[in-house]
Amino acid sequence: MPTQADFKQSACAVALLVLAAVSAPGGATESSPDPSLSNPASASSNTAPDAAPQTGFTPTTPERAPRAESPLTPSRPAERDAALATLERQDAQGLTLAPPDETPVAPPAAIPVEQRADDRRLHLDLGWEYCGPAHGVTKIAPASPPPEAQRLPIEITADLVDYDRERDLIQLQGEVDIVQESRRLRAERSRYDRRTGDISAGGGVELDYPELRVIGERADYNLETKRGHLEQAGYRMHGRANLRGAADEAWLFDAKRSRYRDVLYTTCPPGNSAWTLRARDLDLDQSTGLGVARHAHLRLWDVPLLYTPYLAFPIDGRRRSGFLIPTIGTSEETGFDLSLPYYWNIAPNMDATLTPRLMSSRGLMLGAEFRHLSPWQRIELDGELLPSDWKNEDEGARGALRVNQSAWFGTRWSTAIDYASVSDDRYLIDFGNRLDVTSVRNLSQRADVWYRGDGWWALGRVQQFQTVDTGIAPANRPYGQLPHLELNLSPDALIGGLEYDFEAQYDYFDHDSAVHGSRLVAIPSLRWPLRRGFGHLIPRARLYYTQYDLIDQVEGADSQPSHLIPSVDLDGKLIFEREADWFGHETLQTLEPRLYYVLTAHEDQSDNPRFDTTALDFSFASLFRPNRFTGYDRISDENRLTLGLTSRTIANRDGDELLRASLGQIYYFDERRVQLDSSAPRDDTSSSLAGELAARLHRDWTAQVGLQWNPHDDDGQAWEKQILQLRYAPDSERLINLAYRYNLGSQASEEYEDTDLAFQMPIGPRVRVVGRWLYSLLNDETVEAFAGLEFGQCCWRLRVLGQRLKRDADQPASTSIMLQLELAGLGSFGNSIDKVLQRGIYGYQSE
Repeated sequence: MPTQADFKQSACAVALLVLAAVSAPGGATESSPDPSLSNPASASSNTAPDAAPQTGFTPTTPERAPRAESPLTPSRPAERDAALATLERQDAQGLTLAPPDETPVAPPAAIPVEQRADDRRLHLDLGWEYCGPAHGVTKIAPASPPPEAQRLPIEITADLVDYDRERDLIQLQGEVDIVQESRRLRAERSRYDRRTGDISAGGGVELDYPELRVIGERADYNLETKRGHLEQAGYRMHGRANLRGAADEAWLFDAKRSRYRDVLYTTCPPGNSAWTLRARDLDLDQSTGLGVARHAHLRLWDVPLLYTPYLAFPIDGRRRSGFLIPTIGTSEETGFDLSLPYYWNIAPNMDATLTPRLMSSRGLMLGAEFRHLSPWQRIELDGELLPSDWKNEDEGARGALRVNQSAWFGTRWSTAIDYASVSDDRYLIDFGNRLDVTSVRNLSQRADVWYRGDGWWALGRVQQFQTVDTGIAPANRPYGQLPHLELNLSPDALIGGLEYDFEAQYDYFDHDSAVHGSRLVAIPSLRWPLRRGFGHLIPRARLYYTQYDLIDQVEGADSQPSHLIPSVDLDGKLIFEREADWFGHETLQTLEPRLYYVLTAHEDQSDNPRFDTTALDFSFASLFRPNRFTGYDRISDENRLTLGLTSRTIANRDGDELLRASLGQIYYFDERRVQLDSSAPRDDTSSSLAGELAARLHRDWTAQVGLQWNPHDDDGQAWEKQILQLRYAPDSERLINLAYRYNLGSQASEEYEDTDLAFQMPIGPRVRVVGRWLYSLLNDETVEAFAGLEFGQCCWRLRVLGQRLKRDADQPASTSIMLQLELAGLGSFGNSIDKVLQRGIYGYQSE
């Protein structure tokens, strides 16, 4: 807290202040609030009640000041305090202070509201690192005054002090500074009425609160009722939010309620008023978290953009029912597209959003989202309904439903639901505007129940799929699991570090057009891990048991096949290290050889159906897996050795990985007779070579390479997979992603070859260009492309984006144009372009 030594003062002024402090009459009870203050036109902070309130005003006094039990009266002055005898007498200053009611102060000259919002006093010694609320802040409210029962001392300094004993008035002039804990008032002149608790200040008034600063030409405030009035006010929030503004008049009704007239609000830095919100009247109520503006209009560069006679909005994190910002767009599939969401705050832990969506080519769609949150459950319901599609009237009613639920019952039980359904196969293609949505082939409909025991856990699941890709034949569509039951024992140490593990599954696979039935799987295993700082050696033994009970089995095949297949493997790795030099930087280079041997007995499994089994995607990581298939319908026969080598270069200074190179290959000692279908055994002596490379080429450039080369190819297609990625990211504003992807695949549906370019680049201090181009070299066509411009700075951003999207391989591509205006601290208008960019441009940042 500042002391008197920090400010210019007069010894005579201090003496008068001490005399005034000890001459106060006895306290009285506090008056009740004046209801007339609810109307600003009739409010007056100088209206004295019949009984003077007990004041919390305590000027700083010398240590030897008289006690309150011996008050001084005008008719009988007390003896002069010895502490004042040492003060030298000074001549009069030539200035007479008269009570304000005898010498009225002329009203201050009007200052434009824009000038007050930019006043340097508002921003002196305060930074502006961001615009609007800080990241993660949802509640913005100035700190409230201290509780009424807490009588905090007040420290006052001024150049001149005059005390009127009859009126019990203290008048201050010249660099007035009033400090109460973390709150501060500065002005050129001030008057304090000790009977009523009123303070009147004028001449460059400045109020400092935690995270809030207010200036004005004149201020009236009551220390007891917390009511006040300011003229020509300017305000600035800092700390949890950076925003500023001004108002011609401000009324403080109490610590929570206030009213403003002719208001300006913005989150732009001083000197930059790219956007402002102006209103004739503004009411703020922190107790309810609600603000109400009347005759409000939004301006961009002083050009009116939006007007509303009445606008209610939340001023903190609490939710309020009301209309949200509409979304406007256009596309070839939907035509002119307008969505007007209405938010319904049902309860503190429950809400809903109702969204009518008008599409000029399709009709009126009704959407709804419901959310419920409790200490033990979270649930979201999302649905859409189009009663009649104007573009395809034969389709009838079209719609979609999505359910997400998760719940916890104590510390052991939990549930989860993920359910998605659409009315027809073309719903996502017609109404989706993102590649990750329109490329979906199967919608999952799943419900889980978990139980976690001590050292074990169990899962119960029911799951089926809705296939929306008409190109998938009915017999090739995925199986439903009705149900799936799973039991797992966590690895448990036995004698001498030996570990025991167990996994069991039971499934009933349901299908309308293929063989179906139940499958039981049990896999006990033992391992003996030996781990050291220079590597590890882990031997392991497994036993695979599978049992089927099939319906509609292929003629001539066993309907109840069972298998008991033993398997052993050995995983060993060494780590060698040495100090190295990387272009003048000290680094640590490693050499990590690894071998993995697996031996699994052969068992004829040709009668087994393929419920959930496919071939693993071949990569460097898959070289060290015991089974080359997913699921348990096929347990691959193995007698193979994998040799792998990895080298890393690690910076000593910060531990960053500068280079990582890996290369590996499998060597087969027997032919592989177990295949997914009835194809002939594979007798290659070695697998394809799998390699990976990741490097930091420069401080701003990184590269990744993934390769798969088949040395046994005779068809001129030795390169089975190629992935090349190059990334340039010097800062958050500049970003370029280049990629080439090629995969030969084991069947036609897995083959692809494409190039991908995505970028974000500034082309000026306020403009940056964004875009993506995903091109299929295999089909010689563009799959997805968008390009747009972003204009703006920290307090505003305007995005314009054009998109071309190939929703269906058999249909022509569609185009759309999207527009989004984002105002920091106020919200965004238009399409959610930022979400499209975050999905399509890896590493994209909106700010």
